[in-house]
Amino acid sequence: MTQTILTFITKVKPEYVSDLSKLLDQIGKDPEANALVPFRSLKRVHFASLVLHQSPPYGADLIFENNFDGILDDYLPDLYSQAADGLHQIYRCCQDYSIGASDQQEMMNYLRAHVVRPNAYHIGNTGRDVERILQEKTLRAALEQQCDNLIQNSWATSELAVLADLQNFVRSDPQWSWVPGVGPRETLAQKFSAWFKLIAVAVLLVALLPAEVILIVLWALVLRYKESTDSVQAEAADSDNLQKLLDTENRTASVQNHMCSITIVKPGWLRRTTLRAVLWAVNLQARALATHGTLSGIPSIHFAHWSMIDNGRRLLFLSNFDGSWENYLDDFIDKASVGLTGVWSNTLNFPRTYFLIFGGATDGPRFKAVARDSQIVTNVWYSAYRDLTVQGVDNNSSIREGLLKPLDATAASAFLRRL
Repeated sequence: MTQTILTFITKVKPEYVSDLSKLLDQIGKDPEANALVPFRSLKRVHFASLVLHQSPPYGADLIFENNFDGILDDYLPDLYSQAADGLHQIYRCCQDYSIGASDQQEMMNYLRAHVVRPNAYHIGNTGRDVERILQEKTLRAALEQQCDNLIQNSWATSELAVLADLQNFVRSDPQWSWVPGVGPRETLAQKFSAWFKLIAVAVLLVALLPAEVILIVLWALVLRYKESTDSVQAEAADSDNLQKLLDTENRTASVQNHMCSITIVKPGWLRRTTLRAVLWAVNLQARALATHGTLSGIPSIHFAHWSMIDNGRRLLFLSNFDGSWENYLDDFIDKASVGLTGVWSNTLNFPRTYFLIFGGATDGPRFKAVARDSQIVTNVWYSAYRDLTVQGVDNNSSIREGLLKPLDATAASAFLRRL
């Protein structure tokens, strides 16, 4: 199954910034069922957000994040059918838009023209569409209730007997007929395609090693000189922006959160080229090694992506994650500081870095101040399953996958502990 991560990024007409802000506030009050863009009606969408970002040198941007099942050509007609009037009201505030709400093809062409694909991305729960995630959530709840009934009525005398009852419960009810027919999380081709790329890259690097050594040494010397003269942020995060961010965080029962960050890439071709190369490597690593719920050991990211925008002058980062912002950043610092530094050391004001990946994010207080100052308040944020963590989704899938298998007493005990 294909899952797509992208944004539509448009420039907002200066005279319409206030109008657009009010529209987004209206949508943000009820992201699921508002009259303009009712995200709950978009059955393919996992997470989505709308962010209005204003920066004096760049003007005002509307960033419309979409994480959905399938491909763009299938998604756009669904988006239009559910939200045509809302999209028209939103994009009439943006530049180069002169389309009627009833002109489906032109509106879809407008959105296609403003698609920004990520340079790197991560999906926490690969291979599961929204429908499957919600179905498996419902299945787990039903199994838990059935277990409670068994315990209260003393119908089962052993774990094997409980498992047998659960299996009969599912097999005898037509509403669970989908349970044995769900395919694997990933096909063999999906599992190994990124590994083949990694191996091919490794072979190529070995073959070109003599020439590479000279280029790497030259690159490292120039980079090190630039690092030694880069400015770093010394002051604390802006208090006004910080308070606005805190007012919008930790609002869901499971404390899912959203982060939108835009940073300025350091000037010069060296930094832009280095950043593109680092993001390419991050993406390859994510495709090959981060397909089981974690990214560099971080188990809380549902969908995240990095995009170089404005011809590489700015870096956009969007993340949908579990837990608080503080814990999220602490995880990055503790478990992924090398990758984190490799990416953001190419942006302005980042803590002092050495040879691209050392230092940097390990300076926790300065890094968090920079991260907060680059973060933008999310105007609209939608999650299709706000009460599920990444690990919860994986656990529900494991329950569904193991439910109808023949298990011995030890395996049955381990299975029941998942409920």
